[in-house]
Amino acid sequence: MSRQTQLDQVLLSLMPQLSTDLPKPLIELANSLLAQSMHRASTLKADEEIARHYACANIACDRLKIQLDLPPIDPRPPIPPRLYKRLYTHLDNILPNSASAPRTPSGRVRTPSSRLKNLGDSPASATRVPSRATPTKESTLAQWRTPSKTTTGTPKKSAKKASTAVSENGLHSWIQPTTRFICQETNHKKLAPTILAGMEAIVIPAGRKTDDSWVLQHITGLLAAIYFYVTMRVRALASGEAVDRNGYLPVREEIITLLSRARKEVTVGNSDEDSWDGFTSLKTKEFDDAVAQVNERGWLNDDWYQGIVDVVKLTQRSQLDDVDMMDEDALPKMQIKRADTMFQDKYDFLSEAKRADYKIWKESMLTRINSLTTTNTAMDIDK
Repeated sequence: MSRQTQLDQVLLSLMPQLSTDLPKPLIELANSLLAQSMHRASTLKADEEIARHYACANIACDRLKIQLDLPPIDPRPPIPPRLYKRLYTHLDNILPNSASAPRTPSGRVRTPSSRLKNLGDSPASATRVPSRATPTKESTLAQWRTPSKTTTGTPKKSAKKASTAVSENGLHSWIQPTTRFICQETNHKKLAPTILAGMEAIVIPAGRKTDDSWVLQHITGLLAAIYFYVTMRVRALASGEAVDRNGYLPVREEIITLLSRARKEVTVGNSDEDSWDGFTSLKTKEFDDAVAQVNERGWLNDDWYQGIVDVVKLTQRSQLDDVDMMDEDALPKMQIKRADTMFQDKYDFLSEAKRADYKIWKESMLTRINSLTTTNTAMDIDK
């Protein structure tokens, strides 16, 4: 595979929502950054060299995303996130930003002033370009004046919701305190960041609010399903026990009850209805549907969920290190998984984590099938 073909594929994978051909300036900048990286960072580690093309393409997309109005960028690097972040920062610092400016065929960097100068020499410059009308004194000062008491009309409710229903991280303002309340009540305080990361990855992917209508209409069910999957995965990795049909029902009831308590006991903002915009009273069928949706849409394949394995392993290792009398030979042997080898979690299909995930998926599917079968039977009886 040629270098150009590889770069094109990387650019397309970074922007899965791109519906047109790759912009030529983006391809040129990516090639330029890659060539300069070969000169300025010629000696990278084996783990980092794998992602050189990917990082250069990612930097090119980030530098031209505003100028070219690119769709959301969704990086999925071929190496662990921690290594990739370090590589991206290193290349972004050593590669000059001047490469992002468009160039003329002669190689000269074209600035806005030079474009205007060239425009004046063209035949099209004979046509008068319409300009924006000069703002008046009143319209300029209006935005700085405080509305008087005699001003008629009140702010719209939608404007108020926009300022109170969404917090600084882009999520609804009630999601974070509700998540921490539920985790505190169930002694899972350390899992709150993972649950919030899952909500951000689904509700505001790449920092932009999702257009998925199901997600926007089922925020409460989505939060309940993510909490369910995270806690069940940690339980399966820690004890090797997967939830079954008999264990699923009480867990579902507990989550629904905690959400109802959170609505009454958690204080959000001014504690008015607008602060809880998007929150709904969850029912058992809605919970089952949300659990199925999260699994079917492949959200459990993202980093926020797959990283739970590493968190549990590090926690278990730290607990072993805290034991003063532990013999060094008794510590578990851990396989070092490098980015340039086949010893990766995603290829270990028979690992304990994969088996635990399969058990959880199987039980959720059987639960959904059972609920659908019960519903269809009741409809037949009514007929």
